[in-house]
Amino acid sequence: MIIVEMYYHYEISNPNHIQLDTNKEYTMIPFGHRCTSALACKFANLRKMSLPFDWVTPLFGKQMKTILENQFNDFIPNVREQQFSNKYGIRFDHFNHNVEEGILEYTRRIERWFRIMNDTTTKYFIYINEDYIYDPEFRSESCNDARFSEMVELEQFLKKTYPSMEYAILYFNCRKHDIPVDSNIINIVFDANNIPVNRIEEFRYECGEILSMLFHTSMSPGYSSDIFHL
Repeated sequence: MIIVEMYYHYEISNPNHIQLDTNKEYTMIPFGHRCTSALACKFANLRKMSLPFDWVTPLFGKQMKTILENQFNDFIPNVREQQFSNKYGIRFDHFNHNVEEGILEYTRRIERWFRIMNDTTTKYFIYINEDYIYDPEFRSESCNDARFSEMVELEQFLKKTYPSMEYAILYFNCRKHDIPVDSNIINIVFDANNIPVNRIEEFRYECGEILSMLFHTSMSPGYSSDIFHL
């Protein structure tokens, strides 16, 4: 177990000793809960492209599993009619104001997803839940256990669908979970008793610092709105 002192105190729980091999070609895949995962990858200079789950909310394991089982069918909502939530209960908060361009952007992101999932690179899935900072419900044991259970089910689906895939899931939240022995989940656990409120940008940046430390990259603060339309 690694304990690091930062503005947001955290520990890294990795009981199965999953190795992050940065000497092999790898792809970072942000996939929830909000924009935080993609932004943290951006800050850590780990983000190379946009993918379908970068800018949608809320996104939990059960929803992702259903979307993947359905091959992204009806993932893009009826934006031509100004509908920015899809049938999976996901909102597209940063959709391009030019909806036709936005449709093309998400079509490209879905195509990238399938291409990446079928290539030989190691996949590092990044899941960061920031809601526990400003919503007490997300600090509860029952809520966290339910969300983690969904993530384990999603992992099992990914393993079954892509049996030769090398991967790890970096799961950031405020509860330490019992990780199954056959799981490649690494639990980054923030201290739920030490929660500075109204510090969302600092939290996102520090998540980037954790990724930068783990993957041995430099940090680049800041971003522009262009990032939402790549």
